[in-house]
Amino acid sequence: MSPSTPPDERPLRADARQNVEQILQVAQDVFADLGYQASIAEVARRSGLGMGTIYRHFPNKTALVEHVAVKVMQESLAEVRRALAEQSATWTAFARVVRHMVRLRSSQLFPVSRGRAKEPGPELADIRAQLLTALEDLVARTQRAGALREDVTAYDVVLMLNSIPPRLPDAEDDGPAADLTDRCVGVLLDGLRAPGAETLSQPAPGRREIDQFFRTMYGL
Repeated sequence: MSPSTPPDERPLRADARQNVEQILQVAQDVFADLGYQASIAEVARRSGLGMGTIYRHFPNKTALVEHVAVKVMQESLAEVRRALAEQSATWTAFARVVRHMVRLRSSQLFPVSRGRAKEPGPELADIRAQLLTALEDLVARTQRAGALREDVTAYDVVLMLNSIPPRLPDAEDDGPAADLTDRCVGVLLDGLRAPGAETLSQPAPGRREIDQFFRTMYGL
């Protein structure tokens, strides 16, 4: 099931496929701006599509968010693999991946409802596992090149990425939202770069801690 395939996996006509792609892209922007509490009505308003059209392809918000999460993680995985395919491991490639993932605002797009009665779908679980494995490879490669401090792991990076705040709406004059992403990422990357001046006192997180984090925070 690709991000442009609706949950029932039936083949789509060209116009329906275009609607699905539009819904997913607009929903990605909406959840990035407003978080998971944003309504499907807001997705409909921004997309110019009716609520019926959205519900025809995605039966509820959980299904929509899950498809957006798959889309985001597929794009992130492609960026990590591009960096791994480069001949030399450079800090520039690592920093590009971090900025790319923050730009997609993964931390705002992972939630699938804490109260769900079932586990995430197999495609979401699979793409998340692939992304974490690829990030482990990228971190190890950048460390071998001497560019990334040796006492951090891919799971440190994932947790830190989830600490980057979303865009902050300006409620006073309805102007552009404040976006502190570049500033926060600059501080984060400076702290990750080798050799690292601060001794880290706690053990590094692993897959278990990451799974526990997403399960507790987002139901994933």
